[in-house]
This record gives sequence, C-alpha cells and structure tokens, in this order.
Amino acid sequence: MTEYFDYKVITSSLIKAVRTLTSRPCIEANSSGDQPEYPFATFTITSPEIAYERDNNNAQFEVVVSLTWHDESSLSVLNLSKKCRSYFKSTEGRAIFAEKNVVIVDTSDANKRDNFISIEYERAAGFDITMRVLDPYVDDVDSIEQITINGGN
Repeated sequence: MTEYFDYKVITSSLIKAVRTLTSRPCIEANSSGDQPEYPFATFTITSPEIAYERDNNNAQFEVVVSLTWHDESSLSVLNLSKKCRSYFKSTEGRAIFAEKNVVIVDTSDANKRDNFISIEYERAAGFDITMRVLDPYVDDVDSIEQITINGGN
C-alpha cells in the first residue's frame, strides 16, 4: 500500500488553531452550506504542492494556505487577521502543527481582501501561510537478494 500526505492534517490543525484562539468558526472557502455568523474565517489551499526535497523514503513539499477573515467591520477583520498571524508566528501556534509533523515556514503580511456583494461590501482581511510537510512513500519494488559480480557472489 502506498502512503501519501493527507491534507486534512493541515486543515484540521488550522480549524483547531483558529477556534482555540478566537472561538470563531473557520470553514473552507467557496464551499456549499450555510455561512456562519460574522465574524468567521475561511481557508483555501492556494498551492497544494511545491516540490522541496526528495530522498529514498519520502518527499518534502510545501503547501500554501490562505486564511481570510470575513465581517461587516474592517477593523474587526484586520484585528482578527493580525491576532492569527501573530499566533502562527509564535512557538505556541507552531506547536499545534508540529504535533502533526507540519512545519510553518512563513506567514505573509496581512492584507485587505474586501468583497463587493450586491450593493454593499463584506470586509475581509487575511494572510498566507507556507507549510512544509512530509509525503512518505513506499516503492513496490522487489528487493535484490543476491548480486553476482564477475561470476562470484
């Protein structure tokens, strides 16, 4: 059986971290279902696999996840975004991911991401998180039991 990295490791850790820090929901962006009450966060995996390093037993790669806060207030989303960004840069915030063998490599600067909806704006702000993960794999190759060189063993 071939092993692979499960993206749920990242998303469940992210949801847990946001909920623990803010007591607010974090959902997948552009998903079906009811929108939570403001404020809430959304996540999108913007770059699912950026090759990094490979050896005989696994491959490291980076994943970029975008975290965006949504609310009716610009100050609210800016503050929540700043709070989360600072948390993911801290030892405590990184530990939630380290428990799952995910390393936070970098967090981008926070920026505004407002959405024009019909006749009003939904205020949004967020940042991107670059994470490094390990993708274990097993090659289904027969092992070499004996090598013969120049007629000898």
